[in-house]
Amino acid sequence: MIPASDQDLEQVQAQFQALVMPHLDRLLGFASRRTRSVAEAEDAVQEACVRAWLGFAGLRDPAKVRPWLYCILRAVLADNCERDGRRQRLVSITRLEDEHEALVGGDDDAVLVEVEGRLTGEVIRAALADIPEDFATAVEMHDIDGFKYQEIADILGIPIGTVMSRISRGRRLLAGAVASNQRAWLRDDGKGERQAEARRAARAGGFDGGVTS
Repeated sequence: MIPASDQDLEQVQAQFQALVMPHLDRLLGFASRRTRSVAEAEDAVQEACVRAWLGFAGLRDPAKVRPWLYCILRAVLADNCERDGRRQRLVSITRLEDEHEALVGGDDDAVLVEVEGRLTGEVIRAALADIPEDFATAVEMHDIDGFKYQEIADILGIPIGTVMSRISRGRRLLAGAVASNQRAWLRDDGKGERQAEARRAARAGGFDGGVTS
C-alpha cells in the first residue's frame, strides 16, 4: 500500500499537471517572442515550471493559475536578460504612429484592405517584435492571450488605466509596424518573417535601433 504521504504527493503532482499543462503552448509562444531561439524559449518555460512547482503551495486560487504562470515566466525572462546583460531595443514610437496615420488616412484603400487581411497569426506575432516591449506585452496579453484588463494589471504590477492606455497605443504602434513593412508582408517570399526574426534576435541581443519619443 502506498504511504499516505506518497499518495498526497501524487495528488499534488496530478493537480499541478492538470492546471499547468493546458497553458504550456501559450507560455512557449510568449517566451519565444522574447528570446533568440526556440531552445532558449523552451528553457525559460521549463525553468518557469520548476519555479511554479516549488511555489505551488502559494497558489491560493487555482482559477488564477494562468496569470500566476505568466508572472513567473516574466520573472524568468527578466532574470535571463539581466544575467546575459541584454538591453531592450529602442524603437521610434513617433515613426510607427506616423506610419499608422498614413495607412489609415491614405488613399490606397486596396493596400489597406490587403494589409488588414493579413493581420493574423505569424504576421501579428512578427510585427510585435517591432514595437517597444511594454506596449507589445499589453497588446499580446489582451488581444492574443485573452487576459482581462485587471489580470494584466496584476501580472505587470501597474494600474489598470495604464494597461488600457498601453493597449490602445500599442495597437496603433502595431498597425504602424505592419504598415512600415507592408511591402514585405505582401510578398510571399518569406522575407518579412526572416526580417522579423532578425529583429527579434537583435532585441534579445541588445541592439539599439532607434530612439523613443
